[in-house]
Order: sequence, then structure tokens, then C-alpha cells
Amino acid sequence: MENISTGLKWVIGIIVTILIIAAGVSIYLVINNYFTRAQEQTLAQTQIINQAEFNSYDNKDVSGQDVINAAMRYKGRPQFAIKIYTGENKTEGFYTENTYGAKYAIPSPSGAIDLTSKGTGEEGVSISDMMDIEKDKYNINTLGRFKSEIYRDKNEEVRLIVFTQS
Repeated sequence: MENISTGLKWVIGIIVTILIIAAGVSIYLVINNYFTRAQEQTLAQTQIINQAEFNSYDNKDVSGQDVINAAMRYKGRPQFAIKIYTGENKTEGFYTENTYGAKYAIPSPSGAIDLTSKGTGEEGVSISDMMDIEKDKYNINTLGRFKSEIYRDKNEEVRLIVFTQS
């Protein structure tokens, strides 16, 4: 009789253990879906916030001072370039100085920026050269009006801003 009682205790213990493990696994599976969804939403919101800083340059008219500020602000940003066309430099344009030497060619209207496609021209122009009135080719009139356009890569990351003086 005592063996049957001991056997029943073992069987009941094993069944309770299996039920606890099954409950834990089912709770994990339910919670894991919530964590995955929360992580995806957080990443999407982070990308929206990161890209919101470029809204002021998305097909907008800006001043020459805004162009200089953008050149200073994004100078140290990797995989990013700014190209400027001034009244004196309408055809070639020039790239602003970038710590990483990034220069991207303007893509065709139907495509995204190809990160392997490099823009042409000399090394990036420094902020001081852009503000030097004796360097007509690179001088940016702070009161001038520029049309700005942003270009994105295939991952929807902004890689290039083009300013064209109106």
C-alpha cells in the first residue's frame, strides 16, 4: 500500500511539473510576440524621428544661411553628402567638406542613391571658403534663396541634400 502511495505522489509531481513547464512555455510564446511587435514599432518610430530632422530640406526654399548651417551640422555625418549649386557655379556645383569624404552622385528621378556611385569634383569645400566673398565659385550669399532636395538610398535613409540657388 505504501508503494502505491509513493508512486502516486511521484506521478502527480511529474504531471504538475509538466503543467507548470507547459504554462511557462505558452506564456513565453504569447509575450514574445508582444516584445517582437514592440521592438518593431520602436525601430519604426526611431527611424521616423531620425529622418524628421531633414523635413526642413525636403523640397523647400531655404536661405543661404540655412545652407551653411546644414554644411556645418552634417559635416561629421558618415555616408552623407551635401552638394551646392550657386549662381556662379550652376553647372558643376560643389560638395561641402565631409569628415568621411562622402560624395554621392545625384540619382535619376526614378531611382534611389547608389552608395557605390560617387560624385565627381574636387575635395569638399570648407565652411570658411563658402563664406569668403573673394571665392566667387564657392561663395554662398547668406541672404540668397536656395531650393533644397533630399535623396534617399534603398533603405530610405537620407544620404544627399542638394541646394540649388534660385
